[in-house]
Amino acid sequence: MLVYLLRHGRAEDGFGMRDEDRALTPDGWERLRAAAPAWQRLVEPIDVVFVSPLRRAQETAEVLVESTTGGREQRTTAAIVPGGSLQKTLELIENELVQGTAVIAFVGHEPHLGCLLSALITGDEGRSVPLKKGMLVGVELPTRTSLIGELRLSLTQRAAAEFDATS
Repeated sequence: MLVYLLRHGRAEDGFGMRDEDRALTPDGWERLRAAAPAWQRLVEPIDVVFVSPLRRAQETAEVLVESTTGGREQRTTAAIVPGGSLQKTLELIENELVQGTAVIAFVGHEPHLGCLLSALITGDEGRSVPLKKGMLVGVELPTRTSLIGELRLSLTQRAAAEFDATS
């Protein structure tokens, strides 16, 4: 199974508003859209996209789904909100492994995604490998019985935009 993790893009600062309502900034939208052509070329067809219910993650998922193939099935889950349950997220992955799903994606937040990345590449659930805003990583799980895999892709928004410009 291939597991993609995408941190939401730049969002409003949140002064005077609920965290759940923070939207992507115009710059956040622009940077994600600049990365999208590289995602289109590098990301394998996604079977299921798990998305945090927070607005900025929902908007980021919109760009991912528009720019890649597959991913038409989206599931909103509170497991990947900031401070969400890493165990519940790992259970989501396990369930998809058992069902034979080939490619999934998570669109969410730090520090949760960084902890998930650490768990997936090292087995250590107590550490974090932080993702920058708009960063996309891919981890390949080699078997249906293992939640420890290999890092296959790591791409910041800037690198994605430059990758597409030079290709």
